Amino acid sequence: MPEWLKRLLRPAYFRVNHWRGNPGREIYTLAIREVIHEYDDVHTFILDRPVNLDFQAGQYCHVIAPGAILDNHHVQHISFASAPHEDQIMISMDLASGSRFKRRFQNAAINDTVGLFSVKGAFTLDAQVQGRPVLFIAGGIGIAPIRSLISHAAAQGTPEWSLVYAGRDYLYKDFWSPFTDQVSLANRQTVFTSIEASLQRGRDPLVYVCGGGDFIRDIGAFLVAQGIPVESIHTENFTD
Repeated sequence: MPEWLKRLLRPAYFRVNHWRGNPGREIYTLAIREVIHEYDDVHTFILDRPVNLDFQAGQYCHVIAPGAILDNHHVQHISFASAPHEDQIMISMDLASGSRFKRRFQNAAINDTVGLFSVKGAFTLDAQVQGRPVLFIAGGIGIAPIRSLISHAAAQGTPEWSLVYAGRDYLYKDFWSPFTDQVSLANRQTVFTSIEASLQRGRDPLVYVCGGGDFIRDIGAFLVAQGIPVESIHTENFTD
């Protein structure tokens, strides 16, 4: 089948699949309960938590925009910002791009519903932790899955952790309030000195880095130069 014909038929395919209930997929429907304006075009959406939704801290899911169906314009990977023990789902995104997906969220209202399916991701606290301290490093909205990991760690009481969070502004400000001794808020000019200071306090840390591609590359190179083994560095590319 020629590509032009595939493009022509694709909307009909998605619509028919929707009418059939998207066979083979378990899609959860979650109501929006609160919208938090974090800063600029960055917003956090608080959603109902389905009782049978299982995920690990640090994972992501496929999200269908409010009022949309599963198609190639209205679905995007979004990390959980909440942890598994929390009774609501939290997701955050920068709506500045104005994509079809983002426009749906720009216009979303309380009680509108979103779809959620296919939980995935390996950016999780693994068996390597076992008594080792963890240094989290986040750039911009890449803080979302790291908030999930930290919330989980704080609830479990382990592992020992610290955070260097770089950005022009910061999400989840209230959440960080109890952790002033563990959280360093930085910017482009201070992020490397903040990381260096955190490394000097820790011993043989595991490092979790989340942010855009350039951020991950630069931070990774800096960590290796500081003597952190590559196998101790976990990364997640997060651009939304």
